[in-house]
Amino acid sequence: MVKHEIRVELEKSNEILSLIEKAYFEEGLGGKILGKEHYLTIDKEDEINWTIFSGLHNTTVKISNTDVIDGTMRFVIDESEEEIKLYPISIYCIKEDDRYIFY
Repeated sequence: MVKHEIRVELEKSNEILSLIEKAYFEEGLGGKILGKEHYLTIDKEDEINWTIFSGLHNTTVKISNTDVIDGTMRFVIDESEEEIKLYPISIYCIKEDDRYIFY
C-alpha cells in the first residue's frame, strides 16, 4: 500500500503555537498528546488553504511553519458541516530553541 501525504506551509504561527502548547504541554503528558480535543480551523475566507484542504476528509497532511515547527507536524483533515478542521496526530513533541519537533 502506497501512502500519499501532501505538505503545506501554513502561516498561522500564533494559532499553531497555541494549539501545540495546549494539546501537548498543558493538557497532554509533557510532550505527548492526549485525545482529539484540539484542532486548527480553516475558514472559507482563507481561500487558498480552503481550496487545498477541501475534499480531503480523513486524509493526513504534513504542516510546516518555519517560525514554530522544526520539520513538519502531521494532521488529519476533518471536513464536515461547512468547516475544515485539522486535528494533530503527531504523538510526541519536543521543544528545542523556541521551535517544536514532532515524531
